[in-house]
Amino acid sequence: MTSLTERRLAQLPPDTRPLPSVAAYDQLLRSRQPIDRPAIQGEMP
Repeated sequence: MTSLTERRLAQLPPDTRPLPSVAAYDQLLRSRQPIDRPAIQGEMP
C-alpha cells in the first residue's frame, strides 16, 4: 500500500530548478563587524 503523498509525488514532473546558493549570505557574514558588548561574568574574552 502506498501513501497518498507518494502517489502525488509520483505524478509530478522532475524538478529541474538549480539548487539555491548561499553565497550572498557568506559575503554578508564576512563583511559584518563584531559587536562591542560588555563581557558577562565568567565568559572567556
